[in-house]
Amino acid sequence: MQIGDKGTQVQELQRRLAAAGFDPGPADAVFGPLTRRSVVQLQRYCGLEPDGRAGQQVQAALELLLPHRPQHGRKLSPHFAEAEFACRCCHMVRVNICLVQMLEQLRECLGGKPIVITSGYRCAVHNRAVGGASQSQHLLGNAADIVVAHAAPLEVAAVSEKIGFPGLGRYTGFTHVDVRLGEYASWVG
Repeated sequence: MQIGDKGTQVQELQRRLAAAGFDPGPADAVFGPLTRRSVVQLQRYCGLEPDGRAGQQVQAALELLLPHRPQHGRKLSPHFAEAEFACRCCHMVRVNICLVQMLEQLRECLGGKPIVITSGYRCAVHNRAVGGASQSQHLLGNAADIVVAHAAPLEVAAVSEKIGFPGLGRYTGFTHVDVRLGEYASWVG
């Protein structure tokens, strides 16, 4: 779908963009400038080429950003399954495909060592229960707390910083990585 397209598919795209937090204006079934702007925002947010067209990559990225039940056995990449990112409380999932891609890159830079996701998406109830920040990137599907066998969290953090994770938390027993938009954030917890 692109500028000038009309119909129920465009209207559904507009509804889904709005639900994911990308305001396309009214769901009027017309792919106009506001819808295009929202698609570009989504593409940038997910690390996709920002061409303003809503093709298969955009549809797949949007599907992953909306809370849903993980599909049994669904792989998001060679080494990560959708269920690994699910909330430990409600078992729903949201995940930014950019996070998955960067985790694959991190795994490669760590010599192929498996990465275990200890916390991915968190619903608001679970985030409060674990003492998460009110604006936590986990709430948006942009973050993962990870451990890597035979790699200290500080080593994982150093490599994560080199490959450019915009959010990086260093903790004693794990490393927090996220793909937030905007300024770089780094902290020690």
